[in-house]
Amino acid sequence: MNTAKVRVLLIALLDMALDIVVPIVVYLVLQPLGVPAVLSLAAGGILIAGKAAFGKLTDTGDRDTALLLTCTIVSLAAMFGLYAAGVPAPIALVCGVVLQAIGTAVSIIRRRKLDGFALLVLIELALGIALSFVSSGDPRFLVARPAFYTFVAAAYVFVTVFRGKAFMFVVSRPMAVAGDPRRDVAYDRAWANSAEFRRLERIGTAAFGLILLAESVLRVVLAFQFGADEVVASSLVSQLPVIGLFVLFILGFKVILVPRLTKLVEAEMPAEKAA
Repeated sequence: MNTAKVRVLLIALLDMALDIVVPIVVYLVLQPLGVPAVLSLAAGGILIAGKAAFGKLTDTGDRDTALLLTCTIVSLAAMFGLYAAGVPAPIALVCGVVLQAIGTAVSIIRRRKLDGFALLVLIELALGIALSFVSSGDPRFLVARPAFYTFVAAAYVFVTVFRGKAFMFVVSRPMAVAGDPRRDVAYDRAWANSAEFRRLERIGTAAFGLILLAESVLRVVLAFQFGADEVVASSLVSQLPVIGLFVLFILGFKVILVPRLTKLVEAEMPAEKAA
C-alpha cells in the first residue's frame, strides 16, 4: 500500500476514533463539575454532529468552516447557558440541538449543495431533536441515541444499493485514487463501463448497510444492560460493536473485494499507466 493510501486509511481511522472517544471524554470532564449526565452526553454529541456537518477529515471539498464552528459553539453555549439560568436540562438540550440544526441548514443553503451526506446529517439532527423529547432525563437514552442515527444511515446506504452511485463507491474514492488524476478518471470509467465493478461496489455497500443495522441493534441492547447511573460503563460497552463490526467489515472488504475492484479500475487506465 503506497503512502497516499496509508494516509487516507489512518485519517479514516482517526475519524472513527473521534466519534467513539469524544463523547466519553467530554462526559468524564464535565461530571466532576456537577453537570447532569444528559447534558454531558449531549455536549459530546453536539461536537460529533458538528464534525459530521463539517465533513469527513478526508473530504477535500468546500467547507463552511466559520459558520459550522460558530453554530457548534453557540449550540453548546445556549444549552449550558439555559441550564444555568434554571431551564430544565431536557429543554436546554433540545434548544442546543435545534440551533445546531439551523446552522447546518444555513450552511447547506449558502453552499447551494444538498448532497446525500448533507441530507443525512440534517435527518440525524432532526431525529436527535425528536429523541431528546422522549429521553425523560435517562442518560441511557443518550448513550443509545447514536443507534438511531446508525439506523437512518443504514437505510440511506441500502437506498444507494439500488439508486444512484453505491455508497462504497463514493467513500472509497480517496483511497482507491490516492491522489492520482489518471486513476481518478479510471475509477469513474470503471463505474460507467463495467457491470462487474458496479455489482461488486453494490455488494460491498449492502454488506456495510447490514453492519450498520447490526450495530444499531446491539448498541441499544448493550446500553440498557446497565443502570441509569452506570453511564461510563454503558458508554464504553455500547461502543464495542462499533469497533468489532467495522474491523470485520474493513478486513472483509479489503481481502475479498478490493483486489477484484483494483483490477477493474486498472483495466480502464491508459495502457502505459496500467503497465
